[in-house]
Amino acid sequence: MIKSASVVLLFLLFFIFTDYLSFGQIDRKKMDSLFSKYQGKVPGAVVMIIKNDTVRMTGSYGLANVESGLSSTTKTNYRMASVSKQFTAMAILQLINQNKLSFNTTLDKIFPNFPDYGKEITIQHLLTHTSGLLDYENLMKEDRAEPILDHEVLLLMEQQDSVKFKPGTQYSYSNTAYAILSQIVEKISGKAYADYMKDHIFDPLKMYNSVIYTKETKIKNRAFGYTLKDGDKISFTDQSMTSAVQGDGGVYTSLSDYYLWNQALQNHILIPAYLQEKAYAPQYFDKEKNEGYGYGWRIKFLGNTMIVSHSGHTRGFTNYVVKIPDQNLTVVIFSNRNDDDTVLKIGDVLLAEFSEGIFPAPADTKN
Repeated sequence: MIKSASVVLLFLLFFIFTDYLSFGQIDRKKMDSLFSKYQGKVPGAVVMIIKNDTVRMTGSYGLANVESGLSSTTKTNYRMASVSKQFTAMAILQLINQNKLSFNTTLDKIFPNFPDYGKEITIQHLLTHTSGLLDYENLMKEDRAEPILDHEVLLLMEQQDSVKFKPGTQYSYSNTAYAILSQIVEKISGKAYADYMKDHIFDPLKMYNSVIYTKETKIKNRAFGYTLKDGDKISFTDQSMTSAVQGDGGVYTSLSDYYLWNQALQNHILIPAYLQEKAYAPQYFDKEKNEGYGYGWRIKFLGNTMIVSHSGHTRGFTNYVVKIPDQNLTVVIFSNRNDDDTVLKIGDVLLAEFSEGIFPAPADTKN
């Protein structure tokens, strides 16, 4: 009986992560049509729709490695770019839950050498892009020979004497803030950021193939990044001078691992429910634009329904995660193409298909 049950479980697990599982409000033909430009011997994309804890559909298209001809699959590890921010935010929320930090902790309390302006910048400001910190991308030397690292971003901030605006008074999307958050994780936990993420997030969730990027890290089933020009010219554009910053964009993960992450968020495995609700709550919100930010998530409303999402754009990759928490509905798309907003359009189309009329289909759904 035990053996029979094990066989059934393995059978079910196989179909959870197969590339061609299909049932629900959209058929395979329509899905393939949406992803038509990713098919063939071109940089590809992968997609997963999760609803009520069940994988409703997955798809894998094109190549993870154009040079070797390696196909994209649900186990391919993509660079998350800014989708990584939800992972960095989780590490900080864990430390807050352990009473090692608070949302009101200021930078000068963590880094004694930080300039006086750090006395006004809190963890809350960093998480919500309201810190006013200068953009490290604009402060880097143009003749750099090696990619900048998180600790160098911190050093750059320690060399400044001003901010863009008084902390807490405005919103300005800040990769700098999330690089600083990775350094806070290191200082408070006593572990390298990559080790903390492995020990406290990836391994506990059995996300064994997920890693934080370093130049030396071996990334299994790795997707490499590309840029398409003039429709069909493919250029290898995997890394840049900012690609090694971990806190703002350094996570590599796959659809199969992201499913485990999504379920951990849904079921409050890593932090208590009240903290997860704070992550999804609009800590900053612009009513006129219907745009807000929680902790690692962008937020908007359709009536009383909250939509949380985050895209990730970097040299060679474009990713998109969008969800309706109240419906336990998540759409995940990863691609190894640069600046490809088609990914966002497709994600919204799929959210509309599976949201039972809550989320309207985008006006322009052509790819």
